[in-house]
Amino acid sequence: QELWLRMNYLVDFKHHFMRHFPYSVQETVKHKKKESFKGHKNCMTSSNNVDHLLLNLTLCDIMVSLASTSTLQTDSGWLDMIRKFVTDTLQDGSKLNSKQVNRLLGVTWRLMQIQQNKVATEPLIKAVYTLYQQRNLLFPVRTLLLKFFSRVYQKEDLRSQRIRSRSKVLSRWLAGLPQQLALLGLRNPELSNQLIDIIHSAASRSNKELLQSLQATAARIYDPLEGTLVLLPAEAQRRLVQLVYFLPCLPASLLACLSRCCIMGRMSSDLAATLIGILHMRSSFAGWKCQVQENSMNDVDYFSFLFSTLIGFSREELASLQGIRGKPHISQTQLSPIRLYLTDLDQFLHHWAVTEMVCHSLSTIPSQSQCFDILQTGICKYLVGLVVIPDSTAGSVLCAINKLLDQACIISENLHKFLASCCYSLLYFLLTLDKEDAEHLQKRDMLWGSCISALALLPRLLRLMLQSLQVSRICREELPVVAQLLRLLMQHGQLRSHMITNEFLVQQIIKDIMTLKSGEVQEQWLTDLHYCFNIYLASHPQTPGPMNAVY
Repeated sequence: QELWLRMNYLVDFKHHFMRHFPYSVQETVKHKKKESFKGHKNCMTSSNNVDHLLLNLTLCDIMVSLASTSTLQTDSGWLDMIRKFVTDTLQDGSKLNSKQVNRLLGVTWRLMQIQQNKVATEPLIKAVYTLYQQRNLLFPVRTLLLKFFSRVYQKEDLRSQRIRSRSKVLSRWLAGLPQQLALLGLRNPELSNQLIDIIHSAASRSNKELLQSLQATAARIYDPLEGTLVLLPAEAQRRLVQLVYFLPCLPASLLACLSRCCIMGRMSSDLAATLIGILHMRSSFAGWKCQVQENSMNDVDYFSFLFSTLIGFSREELASLQGIRGKPHISQTQLSPIRLYLTDLDQFLHHWAVTEMVCHSLSTIPSQSQCFDILQTGICKYLVGLVVIPDSTAGSVLCAINKLLDQACIISENLHKFLASCCYSLLYFLLTLDKEDAEHLQKRDMLWGSCISALALLPRLLRLMLQSLQVSRICREELPVVAQLLRLLMQHGQLRSHMITNEFLVQQIIKDIMTLKSGEVQEQWLTDLHYCFNIYLASHPQTPGPMNAVY
């Protein structure tokens, strides 16, 4: 159709359309009372402005449809006129609406296809960029410009594989996108999504300028308090998490931000798990045969990320917890130096889900004993000595110990004592829960399982916990709790052999309880304990030999 039009009408079109192009309407309105008709005159002028712009755009549409690369030399005269009109209009386009901008960009794109050399296309791209840089553009206009640049970039990216000559203006536009994303925040999520899509596309193509800009802006995008990641909806968060994979470098400061993003609960636990998985793929422990990005993440920084994410609270947050006293936030027992800070259920479940992913990442590290030593050092440095510890943190530490422990691991005495205190504090908390406390009851299976697994894996841990049950130091209200705990431990299959080994210690604790309660009416819990221990002794007669030597 265009060929037929060109053959039959091009001469007429050039004569009638391009002779005085571009067209402008100069209308003089004369009135006797000029002031009274001033508003009407302004209205006419505005209307005429719109008319002549649309007229020129329509002529541009018609004429550029008749041109092609093969006719460029013949048509260069009137094409230059259109190119100048488009460039001038875009550069002074602050008052253009979306319909006008759409028409202009359509003509611009066609001009760029007709003449694809950089000398011709660069001024056009620069003119569009001039409009793009203007503030307070309407959202539909900004969207059209973004789509245009994205289309140009994708086209150029395909060409640049053959011809290494990138547009400087386009590179500048791309490099500015991460900063625009960071500045945009939550003001326009839809526009943020468009920016993220373009950034993701360029990052996946390893665009150097974009990646350098993304690296420079990463700390603001992934700021755990006011960064783009934590402000935007879930789908945008998912794309931003994926972008972490493409960052050239992952320094300690950025990893600290990402750790806080994982544990603060402002993105889902599934997304936090995805982020942890991406960082594992970027680490030296991912098992790649060749390192794609040299020194992109230090091993020490990676372990620090995993440890801080496992703990679930910053050093400052842990310090602030030390002053909290009493119910309903604290669970306290006289037999353990550790008081538990009771997290709300949502925070607990989020922390627990993240912990499982951290433990998985730790378990894939080849040298498990070395990994355990690092974990042990971190616990002793940052947790041992604290008086108040969150229940989720205590459970997470036990979970990690259970996951990493093997025969080559050597546990320090400090860590043994700390874990024993954690176990008793957690077990005491679980055994003293009110049946009406539905929120904390949902923690029971997870925390109970971690404690029992640790006590089963570490015989010395069980012994230390039993040794801490010095009933002479506690109030009488806690005696039934200790008795219930002993009954449960004696009945637990995983702990049977360890409890047999500690039979004399268990017997001494029960004897002390009986002594304290002598002369009083025997309560049901004491009868149950006495009966359970007698059954226990009958089932497991004393075994001669120095069984305690293993401890």
